[in-house]
Amino acid sequence: MKRRTFVTASTLSVAGLSGCLGDTEYRIASTAVETSLEGLSLSVDLAVADATIEHPAALTLSLENTADDPIRIRSYGVWPFGVLALAPSLTPGEDTWKTTLFSPSYEASTRIEVGRGGSSLSLDGTPITRPLDAGESVSRRYELRGDDLSGAGTKYVIDRFERKATRYATGDDWNALDYRLRLSIDEKRRLPF
Repeated sequence: MKRRTFVTASTLSVAGLSGCLGDTEYRIASTAVETSLEGLSLSVDLAVADATIEHPAALTLSLENTADDPIRIRSYGVWPFGVLALAPSLTPGEDTWKTTLFSPSYEASTRIEVGRGGSSLSLDGTPITRPLDAGESVSRRYELRGDDLSGAGTKYVIDRFERKATRYATGDDWNALDYRLRLSIDEKRRLPF
């Protein structure tokens, strides 16, 4: 009787684990940033490369004012980058699936609500405008869960809401915070049992 109970429990454990083992895991192999922002410098730090079942991959984006005067940054939801997503191109169509990146700053903001994987989004339409003083830098962490990805390949970080894109100004004219942040994502190989 004890052997039969052990075999049943073992079978149920393996069956329960098989669902987890079927999830694909990914690794951010490389990042590249291209920008031509006047007075601003944008950088990315790959804090955690693996997007696994246990934890997400993590990027830290940093924006630095390299000018001699303050620069105003206007964004929506969270400051200074807003809500970001991954897309297969820099200019995806409205019907293109975009993977929303999660940020701990979303939880601290009263202007945005983001459901798991970006399945539900609610954005306050009021912009957040703050100055970034000369020599000042601001960083935000963004996370990418492996089960939110549709596959490996080259992906681009974009504004989740095109009409609410982050902008900056030194005078009266607002300019788009244009940058190209490219991620090369590989599927992770797992050892077979």
